[in-house]
Amino acid sequence: MVRLFFLGTCAAVLTGASTVHGQGPTGAARCDGPLDRETVVACAVRASPEARQARAELDAIAGRRLAAGVWLPTNPVLALTTARRRGAEASLPVQAVNWSAVLSQEIEVGGQRGARLTETDSEAAAQVRRLYATEQAVAAQALTIYFETVAGRQALTLADSLRATAETFANVAEARAREALAPGVEADLARAEAARLGLLRIDVGRRLASVTADLALLLDVDPRALQPEGDLQPVTLPPPDAGTPSYEDQALRLRGEIGVATLEREVLERRLVRLRRERIPNLTFSAFAARDGFAEQVLGAGISLPIPLPAPLGRTRAGEIAETQGQIRAAEASLDLVRRRVRLEVAQAQANYEARKQAVALFSADLVMRARKDIAALGEAITARQFSVREALVAQRTLIELLQADHDARLAEVLASVELARVAGIPFGGKQP
Repeated sequence: MVRLFFLGTCAAVLTGASTVHGQGPTGAARCDGPLDRETVVACAVRASPEARQARAELDAIAGRRLAAGVWLPTNPVLALTTARRRGAEASLPVQAVNWSAVLSQEIEVGGQRGARLTETDSEAAAQVRRLYATEQAVAAQALTIYFETVAGRQALTLADSLRATAETFANVAEARAREALAPGVEADLARAEAARLGLLRIDVGRRLASVTADLALLLDVDPRALQPEGDLQPVTLPPPDAGTPSYEDQALRLRGEIGVATLEREVLERRLVRLRRERIPNLTFSAFAARDGFAEQVLGAGISLPIPLPAPLGRTRAGEIAETQGQIRAAEASLDLVRRRVRLEVAQAQANYEARKQAVALFSADLVMRARKDIAALGEAITARQFSVREALVAQRTLIELLQADHDARLAEVLASVELARVAGIPFGGKQP
């Protein structure tokens, strides 16, 4: 029987890997230049040791399939014998020289080769799904760190602006205190607020350096070469496919972990078939030629068949079969556990994403823009003595908290969209194998 599954599997891996990376078979993403979300996914998957390990395991399965596809279970055996015949007394001359040659070959007659190939093909299919699941997990991790880096840069810009405004407040308050136009406590409050925003800026810079190092390590590039671009926009979440009324049903159909668990159970079922077929005794065919003591030439053929003995006296594969049957039952339970976990993950991710969307909706773009302008205007208002320093500090802190809450809400929405796409089985690039 001609088997094309394994070749098709390898082709799917090569094609699927290039499409998941976001590149064609001949394209290659540049990781030392501007980085958008597609480039980040491509570079992260290409640099991932986990993905390389999964591909190497597929190469190992190709070697096992080559070993499983041999036609003969053993090599032919050629046995040669020779003997000299003497008389009853050692002093008598040699009377005759006998020789024989036997050529034997063992043949599988129970379909063991086909069972081995089927089992190996199932292992290859499971490994392809495992590779896909690994690449999806790496892509989700890369997108999460990428968005955190983009958010960190935006937060650093905002922190620099706020610190500059706070310094203006503090300078004006101290000048008023020196001129006895305002209590000294207001100057101290303004300086304390400037120090607080300075610490905030340091903390933002520290977190940005940390996520930048994480992203550089994930992409295997120099952190100084990173140029993340883009804004905090949620990833595209297409509606569930036709025939799947919800993300939960889609996840049960598309998630790589479920595919792996299903195919691992199939591998065990194929192994059980192979073990049962290996209990069928192999036939050994032989042909021989000999010369006996009467100088006669003898030609002949023979066939031998092993005699199966019951366990534990003989080898009947009973232990291996019982072990595999237990593993199949365990694989079925594992599949149920994976399905339950996927259902829970989708429900939690969907609820989290909806909540994050509602939080972002509370901060209109017009409100955030006015808040930025109001903070800048407060400095001018203090200089013009339209506000007291204490009133301006209270207003400034409220506006700063508004901007921080808007920034945190948008980042949380983006990260929630990445998580929902991952748990729902939505490919981050290319198609599912």
